[in-house]
Amino acid sequence: MDEIQEIISRYDEAYVSKSLKSLKDINRFTGTFVKDVAEIYDCITRIRNIGRNPTGFSLEDAPILGLLTRMWKLLKEIVIYYEKDNAEIISILERPLIEASITVQYLLIKDSSVIEDYRKCSYKDRLRILRELKEGSRFFETKAGKRLLKSVQDKMDQEGFAEDDFKRQKKNRWRLEGKTFFDIFKVSAL
Repeated sequence: MDEIQEIISRYDEAYVSKSLKSLKDINRFTGTFVKDVAEIYDCITRIRNIGRNPTGFSLEDAPILGLLTRMWKLLKEIVIYYEKDNAEIISILERPLIEASITVQYLLIKDSSVIEDYRKCSYKDRLRILRELKEGSRFFETKAGKRLLKSVQDKMDQEGFAEDDFKRQKKNRWRLEGKTFFDIFKVSAL
């Protein structure tokens, strides 16, 4: 994609050397660099392989694309707070950014069964909604409750999941392959 190449081409040796001469230069360079990385992630999330996915993104690609989109949005927010010199907010945003980047890396090195497990783990709250319906929650008699319920049912139908398909995820306490984030981090960091 031309946009990505245009961003990368700015980082020649002369530009990088000039940007590292003083603390002020380094701070300016860092802000620009993070902004450019966010822009690259934005570009990546818009790239479509028409041959592989002629009508959109596959269910296997969607979680990875979703995580990349999350990273792009978090990076954009980090840039805003970097420019405001607000390290406290940046420190809050860094954790979900790191978690998303490690998780996407993990999904990319694993097979489709792990991606399906990740998708199923994301259903924890949707299944809670169905449980609350069965328990007789009056919320589902309201328009908002009916819309929410229809949304959950449509999503499950779209992915071909039934309520009984989540036993393994429940047993694993809704963790990807039953692993803690630290375990996933150790595998991804290799």
